[in-house]
Amino acid sequence: MKFRIFLTANSERVPFDYAHQLCSIFHHWLGPNELHDIMSLYSLGWLKGGKATGGGLEFDDGATWDIGIHDDAIAERLVRGLLLKDFDFYGMRIRKVNPLEPPAFSEGSHRFLAGSPVLLRRVEDNGSRTHLTWKDPESREVLERGIQKKAGEASLAEAADLRLDFDRTYRNPKTRLVTIKDIQNRATVCPLVAEGPPKALEFLWTVGAGELTGVGFGSLDHTDPLRNGS
Repeated sequence: MKFRIFLTANSERVPFDYAHQLCSIFHHWLGPNELHDIMSLYSLGWLKGGKATGGGLEFDDGATWDIGIHDDAIAERLVRGLLLKDFDFYGMRIRKVNPLEPPAFSEGSHRFLAGSPVLLRRVEDNGSRTHLTWKDPESREVLERGIQKKAGEASLAEAADLRLDFDRTYRNPKTRLVTIKDIQNRATVCPLVAEGPPKALEFLWTVGAGELTGVGFGSLDHTDPLRNGS
């Protein structure tokens, strides 16, 4: 299940590194839960509709916030929480909440826009983690391994052979340094291309790509199927 929250304009400037605050709100709505300790089969997007000003963001016309959750029971629990509990985020309040209908996925290749930067990391022999970006040759393998691991956790056999990579035809891929609770993460802003059965593509659209989708990385927006490999 995926849904979109519509927010009013802000009355206080929103800092650039607000993502972890949205994560806190998400868990506040859910109430006591075990999601912190398990694999994130959900994705929290970034706020859309803002413009950068000196030292922060302004949402003069309001904002939207997309959340995707694989488990429908958890999604329903979240919606109950957000309707019942107070919400005030830099002066923004909830106007409405709409469910998002899954795209009509067809067999074949589909292109996804990155709703938030995609984070990839490689675990080294000493236990440290190295950030990977679209430039790294192994990024495709890490992307695919990540979504297939999530599919295994969700017992979704259809996603076992899902193919996933950054869109290598995109002319302007970028990296972005994102700070989450004083930890800097180098992530990639670039569309992705996925190929697999419809149910696997819907799963990817819902839970996002890469690591730490539960704190705002790797949220995906669907565009259109790719025709003839173009």
